[in-house]
Amino acid sequence: MTPELVATKAKPSPGGTPYLNSRIRAKRSLLLKASDLENFLHEPGLDSFVEHLKGGSYGPVLGKALLTQTGIEAVSYALQMMLSQTYFWVYEMSESRYRSLLEALATKWDIQDIKTIIRAKAAGVVLSEYDSAFVGVGVSISADNIRALARQQTLEDVVALALTWRLPYRQAFAQGLEAYYLHEQVADFELQLDHAYLKWARSKFRGLGEGVRFARSVFGQEVDRLNLATLIRLVETTGEVEEPLSYFLLGGCYLDEKKFASLMGCEDLFELINSLDIPAYKKALAAGYEGYLLTGHLSEFERAMEAQLTRETIEKGYGDILGFGVTLSYLTARENEVTNLNIIAHGLNRHVDPEIIRKDLILV
Repeated sequence: MTPELVATKAKPSPGGTPYLNSRIRAKRSLLLKASDLENFLHEPGLDSFVEHLKGGSYGPVLGKALLTQTGIEAVSYALQMMLSQTYFWVYEMSESRYRSLLEALATKWDIQDIKTIIRAKAAGVVLSEYDSAFVGVGVSISADNIRALARQQTLEDVVALALTWRLPYRQAFAQGLEAYYLHEQVADFELQLDHAYLKWARSKFRGLGEGVRFARSVFGQEVDRLNLATLIRLVETTGEVEEPLSYFLLGGCYLDEKKFASLMGCEDLFELINSLDIPAYKKALAAGYEGYLLTGHLSEFERAMEAQLTRETIEKGYGDILGFGVTLSYLTARENEVTNLNIIAHGLNRHVDPEIIRKDLILV
């Protein structure tokens, strides 16, 4: 696997951002199109999917994965490697002023992996080292170290190992374990991680310039998405949750603590959605509510918000020809491609109907 991004000593490219962006535009042309994903979606099974994937740009990483894994684990591992390599290549080529922005934004994948491990250990579930949920980008925690965490026997062992590493959000592990002991709620542990990560990340977005402003906007909308997801989950259970305001995360673009507190008074989802007078999210929330009415799944809201943020980051960033936006656009497009391929592969492996699989894809 590639080394951790933060450990690299590579110098940025001599041509600066314009040179990197020209390289990225060339790389972007190799990304899969919506029609390509449709072709993968209609493969008769996982074996043919693997053969199809081997024939394109994923061939080298899939070949390496197949040396040690088979089937869906090989596919998941190959996709992790591709995303990790993409991040490392961009980081290596970037100017130093943008590297801290990349680290702050990409660390979300480390947090996602840690949450997966915490949930599994709390539930007594055994994780494969090559579990499909692991992204393995390697920003503050390398893929090998993520797998080392997954191998630990208990939640306490996970925390003990993580505390030996010099992570910027290290204190959250001890605090999270203490919070978990109080109520045996995994969400309390995750909340500590979110607060610590976001506090560290916010410190990376200080300064002026279009690059910082664009990165701050993407980050802020991601925080809004998390806060809105929390409101949606809490709207009918606020009275059952101690200190619901503690779940508010700082750093959002449009949703501040005062607005968050006022919305907690909503009695049901219908009132909440109608009270969320945030024009930037109106369309996504409407789509999420429509999906919720059809399926009964609250995750429809998160998916709609994620789809909007993904599309906006890709489209708006790519228009920033000489700036940092092109970098974020490309990385977001790669993230989305890897996620879509993973969804398709797992669906085919479980023999799910293609029309059902398609509903979970974000096609750009």
